[in-house]
Amino acid sequence: MSNTFYNLTNDILFKSTFSNPKNNKILICLINALLKLQDDKKLIEVEVINPFNDKKFIDDKLSIVDIKAKDGKGILYNIEMQVQVPKNWEKRPLYYASELYTSQLKQSSSYNKLKKTISISILSETCFKDNNDIHNIYTFHNIKSLKPLDNLIELHFIELSKFDKDKKRILSSPFEKWLYALKYGNNHQKESDMLPQELMTEKGINEAFCAMRYANADQQTRYLIEARQKFIRDQITMQEDALEDALEEGLEKGREEGKKSNSYSIAKKCLIKKMALDDIIDLTGLSKKEILSITLS
Repeated sequence: MSNTFYNLTNDILFKSTFSNPKNNKILICLINALLKLQDDKKLIEVEVINPFNDKKFIDDKLSIVDIKAKDGKGILYNIEMQVQVPKNWEKRPLYYASELYTSQLKQSSSYNKLKKTISISILSETCFKDNNDIHNIYTFHNIKSLKPLDNLIELHFIELSKFDKDKKRILSSPFEKWLYALKYGNNHQKESDMLPQELMTEKGINEAFCAMRYANADQQTRYLIEARQKFIRDQITMQEDALEDALEEGLEKGREEGKKSNSYSIAKKCLIKKMALDDIIDLTGLSKKEILSITLS
C-alpha cells in the first residue's frame, strides 16, 4: 500500500467524508458554502440517502461515487467530485439529477409532490473554456423573457482548476474558503499544519480536515481508493490497447485497399493498350473476373 496522502478531491475520500451520517454537519456547511446560501436560506438539516458503503465498492469498483441527500424541505441534492471528467460530462449530471427528481414519484403519486433537485458537480478540470467563472449555474428558463421555471432541476458546475490559492485574493467568502479546503487539503496532512487565518473560523472546515486525515489513516479506505485507481488504470490500458489494435487493423486494411486500387489503375491502362489478359493478370495480381469488370470509360 502506497504512502500517498489523498485529499478531498479524491472521489472515494470525498464520499467517505461527506456521506458519513456522523458528518452531517460538515455536509450542511459544504452545501451552504457551494450554493452560497445565506441567512434563512441556509440548510439546517440534511439526510444522506446513500451513505458510504465500503462493501459496495469492493464488489463494484466503477460505481458512481456521488452523494444523494435531502434537506428539511424535501429538496434533493446530488453531489459529485469528478476527478476524471468523462466525455459528455455535461449530460451525466443532468441524467442523474433527472433520475433523482423522478425517483420521488411513487405509484399513484401526484406531480405536485415533486420537490426541486439540485446537482453539484465539482470538476477537477476546466470544462467551460469560454469563461473564467469558477461557478456556472444552469436552470430551466424562458429563452425570451429569461423567466425561470422554479422548483425543477438546477445544475451547478464548480471548476476547481480555476481556483488558484496564489492569486491575490482574500478568502473572505465561505465559497472560497471551502474551495481552498477541497483543493489544497494535502497542505494540511497533520494537525500541526497551520490553517490560513481566514479558515480557522469557518464552520466545518477543521472537522472536514480531521475526517480527511482519519480516512487516510484507515487501511480499508486506502485499499478501496487504490483498488479503484488500479482498476481504472487497467480499464484505460485495455481501451488504449484495443484502440491501437483497431488502428493497426485499419492501417493494414487501408494499405491493402491502396494496393488494390493501384492494381486496378494499372490494369485499366493495360486494357487501353490492349495487352493480353494473361499478361495483365501476371502484372497486377488481379483475377480474370476483376479485370473484366473494369470499365474503360
